[in-house]
Amino acid sequence: MILESRSIIFSDEELVLALRPVLESQGKTSNLPLKDVISRLDEEGEVSVTLVLSDGTDPIKFGHREVGAAVLNHCIDQGVPLPRGSYKELAIRGDHVALIVRLESGQFSSGVDEDEE
Repeated sequence: MILESRSIIFSDEELVLALRPVLESQGKTSNLPLKDVISRLDEEGEVSVTLVLSDGTDPIKFGHREVGAAVLNHCIDQGVPLPRGSYKELAIRGDHVALIVRLESGQFSSGVDEDEE
């Protein structure tokens, strides 16, 4: 079996763009006074994102389900190919969120027919 793996890494700017629909669904403007984007693994080992604002208001936190849906939808909107049958997971690469896409193809073959043994 062949395993193909791709990492789609989101810059902070692209991640905020991907999260825009989530922000808007929460009634927040997408034009936030952004100071920092913190991407890390939470206590359960899942990806979380925190937007730190420069105006001193409370940070905006996103759990792995919100981040996962946001990056998947953003990839679809941007025309990034995501095979339907692939396994998708979120990860942290450096300081950035990454969408890992794995696809299995082919079958293991020993090259020897069982009748020839």
